[in-house]
Amino acid sequence: MADTGLTLAQDLCARLCHDLVGPLGTMANAVEMVGDDPDAAELAREAAASLRAKLQLWRAACGAGTGPMGGAEIAALLDGVLGGGRATVAAGALPPAPFAAPVAQLLLVAAMLAGEALPRGGIVHLLPEDGGIAVWPEGRVVAWPPGLAPALAGGVAEGPRAVLAPMLARLACDAGWQAALGAESLLLRPQRG
Repeated sequence: MADTGLTLAQDLCARLCHDLVGPLGTMANAVEMVGDDPDAAELAREAAASLRAKLQLWRAACGAGTGPMGGAEIAALLDGVLGGGRATVAAGALPPAPFAAPVAQLLLVAAMLAGEALPRGGIVHLLPEDGGIAVWPEGRVVAWPPGLAPALAGGVAEGPRAVLAPMLARLACDAGWQAALGAESLLLRPQRG
């Protein structure tokens, strides 16, 4: 099946629903138990905070109307969300000047992919390199999602679990940047000439 805009939209919606249903279910269950369990209210608050953080990240990464963002704003959106909360972000080396909206979205999706490359947790580094930004996952186990390399090479990566790979490729193209997967990092940089 070809990677059409409709397929990408469907996969993105399925992925978004998958990522949000867990915290929403936890919150609903906790609210039902509030009268019986004194810890239920705290559990509901934690689930609501997780749901809010995920929604904010997805809105900024894939939604229209995202404005320019600096490294601190990018890091704040990723905080506690990467790799299901098992990965942290290190973005302190990013330049202080804000990135244009399309580039900020590109960096967010790249960091989300790097978080997926850390199934046992770790750190996602966003570092200036070679005129662009290197996204480098560091952890005990590092395995880039299997659909990433084919998507960056113009191939098809289908399904909700693989949706971030074609999103990254499209965002890079729209931003006038290129994305290349190296041995350890994903390098994002403006297209030359």
